[in-house]
Amino acid sequence: MEMDMYYEVLGLKQGAAQAEIKKAYFSLVRKYSPEKDPEKFREIREAYERLKSMDEDQAPVFTQPKDPWAKKFLDQIQIYQKNGEYELFRDACEEARKAFPDEIQFLYLQAKAQRMAGNTGKAVKSGEELVKKEADNKWFWRELAVSYQERGYTRKAFFAYDRAYELGCRDNDSVLEFSILCNDYGQFDKGTEILKEFINRKKRWQKEEIPQVFEAFTGLAILSEKSTEDAGDLLGCLKGFLEKYTIYLAENKDILVEVIALFAACFKNSEVKYRRKILEFVDIFEEACHSEEEREMAARLREACTEGWVYEDPRLSEAMKSGIEAFFIMGDLKSDIKTFAELDMKLCMIEEREEVLVQLDIIEDEYPLYFDKIRDFARQLRDGKNLEYLKSSMLKQYCRLAQYVGGGMYFEKYPKEKERQMGKVIYQNDYDTPYVRSEKKIGRNDPCPCGSGKKYKHCCMRKNAG
Repeated sequence: MEMDMYYEVLGLKQGAAQAEIKKAYFSLVRKYSPEKDPEKFREIREAYERLKSMDEDQAPVFTQPKDPWAKKFLDQIQIYQKNGEYELFRDACEEARKAFPDEIQFLYLQAKAQRMAGNTGKAVKSGEELVKKEADNKWFWRELAVSYQERGYTRKAFFAYDRAYELGCRDNDSVLEFSILCNDYGQFDKGTEILKEFINRKKRWQKEEIPQVFEAFTGLAILSEKSTEDAGDLLGCLKGFLEKYTIYLAENKDILVEVIALFAACFKNSEVKYRRKILEFVDIFEEACHSEEEREMAARLREACTEGWVYEDPRLSEAMKSGIEAFFIMGDLKSDIKTFAELDMKLCMIEEREEVLVQLDIIEDEYPLYFDKIRDFARQLRDGKNLEYLKSSMLKQYCRLAQYVGGGMYFEKYPKEKERQMGKVIYQNDYDTPYVRSEKKIGRNDPCPCGSGKKYKHCCMRKNAG
């Protein structure tokens, strides 16, 4: 049986939505039961099974032309289209359209061919003619929407996509494009609604469709900041999807990392429970990882989430935030630079202990990955014992490193400490080479004040003695 006959059996127009197909089927089987009319029931059942299994991204189905010349035109058109010869595809469609003006199939193919050949102005006119002829055909509205979009008529494209969607057009590309236009035109709840319907379809996603589902989640994350939809529902949808399609996560790791990172950015100022859910996504991804490279990617993603959230948290001081650089960003730098950054943070935190103690509770409760990095130091701060000794010990190393590592904020925030520890910087010649005149005698084993990194006895002490 030809495809158009299936629609005819159910009393529907070609391209009818799945909801219409289902409604027509149940209405007809009540009228033609297998007991009363088994042959008719078989036809209805066959038509329903065939149409309900059709992919939503399938093009409209047309009746085969009766005229043999029209059939030859159609055969040639399909060859040009299949081979990607778009100019020949366009020319053949336009010729067929002139020869058979009543064959709406040729008008549809003409609109498509004109668009694919780059003649978007002509494609728009052909698309507008299509919807005038059949105002309830979802495929014609979709073709017009794409033509509008490629022509740059984004406002018209939005309303054409909206109409196609109302008529039941649910192919993956159309839904994703429509959601983007919803965001552009401030229809945030509408965009969220259609994307949630898209990802919650009662179907098993094919392997090649997984990237498009992740694209839909990307759109939902962007829309979530402006939509009135409950964020918890959105996060629950993503978690459910990741758990269901774990087998495909590793091979889609790049786009998945982007999706989770985007969710982390969009929910940076949200409640703690939501941020914890995002870390659960990282857990699921990590469990799906097979190679060391993938596991490292998951670890970096976890650190990136923590890093972004800490930086954006208004409750945390500059000193507390600076630890992110020391522990997460400087991992590949020289050990001296990393050590200097850690000392810089810890010295500031000692000076600001009362303020920092409150922040430590926040870090421990909400940012466990970060807290693990400073756990021992946090215990010392909370205990409060021997902090002066600890500070003095760290300052010795800090002063040595400060002579050739820049960028610290401790001496900038506490200049008196700098003066007390290192003296005042003056200049002895035109080359602006600094030396330090300390208020106390420089010890033989002290770092040389010239900044060479050598001990004083091995450097300027010999020069001065000479």
